[in-house]
Amino acid sequence: MASSYSKELAAIREAAGSAIGRQRDVLDTSARILADAARLAGRYGRTDLGPRVRDEYDARLAPLISSGFSAGRKLLKKTPLAPRKSGLGGYIATGFAIALVAGAAYLAWQVLREDNDAWVDDEFDVD
Repeated sequence: MASSYSKELAAIREAAGSAIGRQRDVLDTSARILADAARLAGRYGRTDLGPRVRDEYDARLAPLISSGFSAGRKLLKKTPLAPRKSGLGGYIATGFAIALVAGAAYLAWQVLREDNDAWVDDEFDVD
């Protein structure tokens, strides 16, 4: 009776070894396919996609950007900038800005600090 178990166990081991070998073959094949696909995608990007994107950028986007810069420069040249005078309103706005930054920093500190006493124990009596 013990020999029949050992024969069955040997058959199961052989089947498992064969399955593992087939899985390794599948993984090796899929790794090769993935490497070939990555290589093909890189070549496609360099030879076909990259030049097309560069041409479209040069033809459509670069002129828009340069015309936007030139329009901005013309607008700045036309608009006279008055010298800034700091009055009471400037000091009040600066004070509000400092208070706002301090409040945001305090809020961030409160949220991010570690407080072990802040948690309520899950153990409670319900009688």
